[in-house]
Amino acid sequence: MMVAKIARHELKVISRSRWVVSFTILYTVLAVTIVLFGGSAEQAGFEGFNRMAASLLNLSLFLVPLLTLLIGSTSIAGDKEGGSLTLLFTYPLRPATILLGKFIGLLITLIAVITFGYGMAGLILFITKTGVSIQFFLLFYGFTLLLMVLFLGLAMLVGVVSATRFQALGLSLIVWAITVLFYEFAVMGLAMVISKHAILNMFTFSILLNPVELVRVWTIITMESGTIFGPHLYDLTIWSEGMVGQLTFSITAILWIIIPLIIANFMIRRGIRHGA
Repeated sequence: MMVAKIARHELKVISRSRWVVSFTILYTVLAVTIVLFGGSAEQAGFEGFNRMAASLLNLSLFLVPLLTLLIGSTSIAGDKEGGSLTLLFTYPLRPATILLGKFIGLLITLIAVITFGYGMAGLILFITKTGVSIQFFLLFYGFTLLLMVLFLGLAMLVGVVSATRFQALGLSLIVWAITVLFYEFAVMGLAMVISKHAILNMFTFSILLNPVELVRVWTIITMESGTIFGPHLYDLTIWSEGMVGQLTFSITAILWIIIPLIIANFMIRRGIRHGA
């Protein structure tokens, strides 16, 4: 099957990347540091949201989108710049097949990076800490993988629209800065100028429009720690914990994965049609 062959080739190429090695080391060191010095994990299961839980969550929300965007986008853009992607298009393959194969190859690589980091941190956590909830650790691991998958589609789209690796690097940093650094400030600023009756709806939509906020809120709600949002967002907490909220989060996550890939496929087909 061509998808599997493309995925294996992508996996072989990307595994040699210095980006992958550097981020694996960085992510592992930071995760282990948080486990060792982030405080007790005894109340960080489904009964509380303490300093270590917050630190692990913030590490993932800060670093994983950057890791995914840089590795994913520069891989696609590098193939375009080097001509290997153009060569693939000369074969009787649909662009969707090529994109899917590269997506799977990148996905396996990034899963390995995150798993290694969490594996080392988890090993130290269970050796040095007592009363650690396995559910707590698996929860963070699962949502970290989800965050990576949500940004992988965006990374491939950035790679498709970029002509060179340098351009992909710049666009990735812009996307990362908007979603991770500046988005919250924009939401808070908007909350100050709209009516109080519209704030709840605004916050709800702001969660769905940013994969970082989606994973952040979904993780906290799953930990049954929604009280940290405060009494003003009590209705949002109740809605998020209910079936409708969970279903909305799930559908939104699927859309964040599929839509960028659909757009990337459309742009590639359009480029081929116009001889680009």
